[in-house]
This record gives sequence, C-alpha cells and structure tokens, in this order.
Amino acid sequence: MPSARTECPQCNSPDVVDLSDLLYSARIDYFRCHACSGWWSLPKGADGPATRGVLSDLNVSSHDNTAV
Repeated sequence: MPSARTECPQCNSPDVVDLSDLLYSARIDYFRCHACSGWWSLPKGADGPATRGVLSDLNVSSHDNTAV
C-alpha cells in the first residue's frame, strides 16, 4: 500500500506537497495534492491512515455569518 506522504489518498496522484514549512504541529504533518487540491494530515512518523478534509470548502457565504 502506498504512503499518504507520497501519494494523494483522494486521487492517487504522486504530486504531493509537504506543508511542513508552512504549517507546524508537534504531532501532525500536513499535505496538499497539487493535482486535485485535496488536503490531509498524518501523525508524525506514520504513513497512514490520512485524515482528509483538514481544510475544506464549506461553501459558506459571507452573509451567513453576519450578525443582524
């Protein structure tokens, strides 16, 4: 089974970007797929399972969060 560090768990593309220089966590590594724009995380030192949807598009308009 391929590692989620080198292959996107969503589209299986090898075009994975390691985000360790941008997003730091003591226990989690973050990744993004250049091909499908998917985001996921992995525990430090593990190859899987990936937790997908770390940063997902919630399709919330700016009006939905406006206090009346």
